[in-house]
Order: sequence, then structure tokens, then C-alpha cells
Amino acid sequence: MTRSFLLLLVALICAPAAFAQNREPSKYEFYVGYAYERADNNAATWDKNGNAAFNGKTVLFGSEKQSFNGFNAEFNQNLTRHVGIVTAFGLTFNNDGFMDTKTGRQFDARVKRYDLMIGPRYNWRLGGVAPFVHGLAGVTHMRASFDDTLSPRRRADTAFAMALGGGLDIHAGEHLDIRAIQVDYLPTWFNSERQDNIRVGAGVKVKFGQDP
Repeated sequence: MTRSFLLLLVALICAPAAFAQNREPSKYEFYVGYAYERADNNAATWDKNGNAAFNGKTVLFGSEKQSFNGFNAEFNQNLTRHVGIVTAFGLTFNNDGFMDTKTGRQFDARVKRYDLMIGPRYNWRLGGVAPFVHGLAGVTHMRASFDDTLSPRRRADTAFAMALGGGLDIHAGEHLDIRAIQVDYLPTWFNSERQDNIRVGAGVKVKFGQDP
């Protein structure tokens, strides 16, 4: 009798987990969340390609990694239980400006990074959690608006970019997940050179549509 009771108790405890593991994903998923990037300031593009000048004298901006803050949004269509196609858009900002390495003068500027990428994602459906990895490709567009009388005052450039990374979603409801963390390596190729950037984020994911 005791043995049967214990077996029944174990079965009752394991049943919800077994049911959760068989839960089918929704066909469509929309994610939005905070994004922090440690990224190159793309200084080489602004001074070399644009021949930046201040009061008629050329300036040479120093390249460095800076902190960008903003958001990242994704639309994912699940083709199967584990494989989906992700379209991602990101927008981050930085106001640190640029330094002329010739004179040490600091030029104030507002810089924006726009990322638009698409690619496959693989999800492990483990009941209450769903780790994932993906490989996305697309473009990064950067715009810098300078406060000083720098010629020209506004710069823009676009380059090929990738996002290689993954994260962890935690099941919070039938139509809602919490993305505890997402980490991406974001290489870009401005000025025909590779810049190595990192992005970290977290947010919420809304799920809808019939099972794939």
C-alpha cells in the first residue's frame, strides 16, 4: 500500500512537467526589450571617408568602444517546434562624442545605431524554459549628429552586420514569456574593417497564432 501511494505521488508530481514538455509553441512570437551594446564608435568613417574638418583644419577621431543603450524588437515565425525565422530590429543611442587625437579636443555628438537582421533560430522546448541560439545577418546603419561647426555636421554610414548569439526564455503564461537574458556578438564591417561589438538584453515575448 505504501509503495503504491509513493508511486502515485511521484506520478502526480511528474505529470505537470511531462505535460509542459509536450506543450506546442505558438506559430508567431513578438519580443521587445532593453538592449545594452558595447560597440565601436565608427570614428574611422566620420573622419577618413568624410574628410572631417573644424575651422578649416582636418580632425582625426579616435576609435574606441562606447556604451549604447536602447531597445531590441523581434518577430519570430516558428516553422517547426524547434526552428523559427527571426526578423530583428534594434535602436541604440550614445552621447559620449568623439575626440580629435591631433589636438585632444572633444566634439559632442549624438550617435544612433540601427540594426536590421534576419535569420534562423533554434529553440530547445524544455517545459518551463526555452534556451535558444540564432545566426542573423543584415545591416547596421549609424548616424552621428555633431554639435560643433564640424564640416559636415551630420554623418551617416551603413555596413553589413551579423548577430550570433542566444538567450533564455522563461514561460510565464499561455501567451507570455519573460526573456531573462539574450547575448549577441555583433560584428560589423564599416570602412572595410571588422568591428567587434557585444549586445546584452532582456524583455518580454508575446505569443499568438496556432501551433506550427
